[in-house]
Amino acid sequence: MTVYADEVFFVNAAVDFLLLKTAVCLTGSGTRPWRLWAGAGLGGLAAVAACLPALDWLGRLPGAALPFFALGIVCFGWRGPAWKRWLWFFCVCCSFAGLTLAVCGLLRIPAFSFGERIYYRVTGRLLLLLAVLVFGGVRLALNRFARHRGRELVRLSLTLEGRTRVCTALRDTGNTLSDPVSGEPVLVARWQVAARLLPELGLTRAQFEDPAALLVRLGTEKPGLRVRLIPFRAVGTAGGLLAALPMDRITENGRPSAARLVAFSPTELSDGGSYEALCQGELVFR
Repeated sequence: MTVYADEVFFVNAAVDFLLLKTAVCLTGSGTRPWRLWAGAGLGGLAAVAACLPALDWLGRLPGAALPFFALGIVCFGWRGPAWKRWLWFFCVCCSFAGLTLAVCGLLRIPAFSFGERIYYRVTGRLLLLLAVLVFGGVRLALNRFARHRGRELVRLSLTLEGRTRVCTALRDTGNTLSDPVSGEPVLVARWQVAARLLPELGLTRAQFEDPAALLVRLGTEKPGLRVRLIPFRAVGTAGGLLAALPMDRITENGRPSAARLVAFSPTELSDGGSYEALCQGELVFR
């Protein structure tokens, strides 16, 4: 049997990337793209290594668990709630394996034994097609059935230094972020909203990833803004700080909001892009 290492690498790397992306969609985590590509590359290398006689133990349990854990650490980390992402990825992999076996049975794809293993004559194109179907099916289901709509979505209007910007916010019951000094609720918005409110500063995502440095810059260039740092904790992260700005006026669906501070996140809040901000689950008006 002839095995082409380049084909094994690219097919497995592409399939791993799609499965990892599917797990990210299901968990709603903000995993960075470079982590997904690194994990996919690691999966491709592990598949090539498993074809080598000296490393064939990587294709059998418990050796096969080693690449899985290495891939999970690269993509999802190992602290806090990372194990939940690992579990979702494991479920996605099992679903993909079950779908592949089902298709092999339906198409009557021949199988042959090689040592202690059974191989199906599955082409790389078919594996890629099945991975695309898994990813596309999950995205379609999330967009069709898990999209927030109706009363869950709020028309949020933010006014700062005479500029008013309107965006869509999700009324999130899990958003309990508050000002540690006053105890008032804090809204969370994408960093792009701040960039639209302050276009003259040319704000970028990288600046919001370092809120302490951003605090110093805005304190120098815009001392009247009274920038704050708000501590937070969220699923998929051990916590950190968000740069926050007090607004001159905030309205939710046209009525004044109890919140005055808006914290800006450097990561996406909505996987499908249907909203740009998070407000408190229960609307409280003044």
